[in-house]
Amino acid sequence: MSTKSPYMWKPTEVLEVTNVSDENILLELDSGLLRLDKGRTLRMTASVMENLEIVRLANTGKLKVDPYRKKSRFPKLNL
Repeated sequence: MSTKSPYMWKPTEVLEVTNVSDENILLELDSGLLRLDKGRTLRMTASVMENLEIVRLANTGKLKVDPYRKKSRFPKLNL
């Protein structure tokens, strides 16, 4: 049996999508419906920007899309 999983998933770019509007948004993604509540942030692969609805909502200012930068669990100490 192989030690390597055939279903390895490592996206090259991850985005943070934040609902900055005053309403909950129901997104129609390829994987199905997704409710993005107001003020909520979700991480998604960069391929989500191929969805015209997300691009339209980002252009109108209802969604904020930023690159995801992994935050360290332990802050660096300056000793």
